[in-house]
Amino acid sequence: MQIKFDIDPDNTSATRYLSNATGATWTLTNTTPGDSLARDVSITNDSTTDHSAKTAVLTGTDADGRAQTETLALPAASAKVTSAKYYLTLTTVVPSATIGTDTMDIGIDDKIASKTIVLNRHASTAAFVALDVTGTIDVDVELTWDKPNRPNEFTWTDQETPKWHNSTNLVGDTADALAELDRTAEAARVFVNSYTDTAEIQVWIAQADDK
Repeated sequence: MQIKFDIDPDNTSATRYLSNATGATWTLTNTTPGDSLARDVSITNDSTTDHSAKTAVLTGTDADGRAQTETLALPAASAKVTSAKYYLTLTTVVPSATIGTDTMDIGIDDKIASKTIVLNRHASTAAFVALDVTGTIDVDVELTWDKPNRPNEFTWTDQETPKWHNSTNLVGDTADALAELDRTAEAARVFVNSYTDTAEIQVWIAQADDK
């Protein structure tokens, strides 16, 4: 198995999905981050009113195109909150109550989850990952031991969302790197903790196909 993919993120944008959301109905002006990557969603309170007792339901898809939802507490006065999940698409954001004439911006922040790469946990050798970093970017390679429902790599048998763990050798990398992944893992992904504008990363994952 040999897989190569790029993570070339657009600049963060506080208003990517909607500028000046107001009232009780928020209609998004964009439904994707624009760079074909699964990004965390930010909601920024433009007002000095504390709306943290209210929530918003986010609906969209994850890095592998599976449907997902999340309930996010709205921000306090002049504050920002970010989603715990990462959205390849964001179709709706529905507030639990009106925010009156106050306004909020809905955008993309600086965390990114790559697609899931299913590994061969029975292979005689562990998978290797190579990272080619350009600019300022901080990444982890994460692993899961939850079992995907093969051959459909995007369906998980034991829980809706797999639990991800940092790999042993690739955590907080900010420069080119080459390392072996932990043995017996079911799948891997690359997670961007932060980046600055124009940064990008190329990823290669290779593993023997034997059983």
